[in-house]
Amino acid sequence: MNHVYAGRLALIFLLIMAATVALAEPAAVTLPADPPATRSVELAEQWRLGGEDDEDILLGVITDAKLGSSGDVYLLDNQLSQVLVISPEGELVTTLGREGEGPGEMSQPQGLLMLDDDKVGVIQGFPGKVIVINPDDTPGGEIHIGGKPEDGGFNFVRELTRCGDHLVGRRGRATFDMESGKSVATGTLAIMDLEGTDEVVIVEHTQESDMMKRVFDEKAEFSELKTWGAGGPEGILYTSPLRDEYVINARGLDGEIIRIMSREFKPRHRDAEDKKELTDGMVIIMNGERLEIESKALDNDPAIEGLSVADDGRLFVRTCYDDEDLLDVGTAGRYDIISSSGEFVEQLTLTVPGFDGKRDQLVFMDGVNFMVIRNFDQAQQAMMAGFGGDEEEEDDLGDAEPLEVVYYRMP
Repeated sequence: MNHVYAGRLALIFLLIMAATVALAEPAAVTLPADPPATRSVELAEQWRLGGEDDEDILLGVITDAKLGSSGDVYLLDNQLSQVLVISPEGELVTTLGREGEGPGEMSQPQGLLMLDDDKVGVIQGFPGKVIVINPDDTPGGEIHIGGKPEDGGFNFVRELTRCGDHLVGRRGRATFDMESGKSVATGTLAIMDLEGTDEVVIVEHTQESDMMKRVFDEKAEFSELKTWGAGGPEGILYTSPLRDEYVINARGLDGEIIRIMSREFKPRHRDAEDKKELTDGMVIIMNGERLEIESKALDNDPAIEGLSVADDGRLFVRTCYDDEDLLDVGTAGRYDIISSSGEFVEQLTLTVPGFDGKRDQLVFMDGVNFMVIRNFDQAQQAMMAGFGGDEEEEDDLGDAEPLEVVYYRMP
């Protein structure tokens, strides 16, 4: 072979290899330490349901809200085990599902998925599955997540979202040894098809627990699957891989990292009262007795507390300083807004008159539409009291204000 020709082939081969490596290497994006811009927007109320003045609709504890293709809003009632369908004008159209274990029935549902042909998917945490309900309230089958119950152990689902023709979610499987009282749970963040079959496993995290000696161990509990968000027209999955740093991995639905975004950031330090509050709301009742929880809380809040993806692809990042309890009354949410291409656009503050983060909750829907659940904390406490909480706490909640949902839109 001609030596010049052979040399050119070798050079071409090296260039191709270098290009392949360059393409495979995710881009590293350093975001500005300070927001490039700040903006405050007062959300515009569209309608409201429940509260003291609404005698037509009974609400238990609303925990999720989704928009349907026709503009209807779907509200999940965790306490009453049903889905309320609300028209764009705020009128009750129908209810879907009911309490039970039969087809189309649910027990302590965790969240909602909007499926094709206006079918609704109700996410049941345990045993982990999606209960499909047709628009006429007839059963539409089930989607088993992470295997079927007969596969052994206990399967559960923590969070699940639809992203194009994929499901992205946090689910897992646990085993329990009756003799030792210990359980082993493996959580998994995975990209699945619409039938719930794994296509890509992003991360797995295994942890052992002693049911007779409960420990809140933040360091042991943290993993990349704890804080994530997925969606947008490009179908991007975002995760927070480091607890104490502002670092975000952006992945395509093939699981490959597209870019790694980081920002200079100092997490919020906790005092003794902050640490105590972390376990105050945790209740373990076994054989009628309330068990104490040993706390191994860390000295700082996690840098990133929430990742939500808007329909247009923008990433809404909630840091430890944006926790509802820390925001002023009237501030419903505060986010770092990052474009789908990885540019830090602005810090956005959403205001709602009278909103109190210690009592109310803001539900992110699509980046334009939001749901505020008024008196959510009291309603949830009242429901938990019915499952074996303190009688004294239950008495204190006797005069609790009724739950109210208010639908808002960005002007």
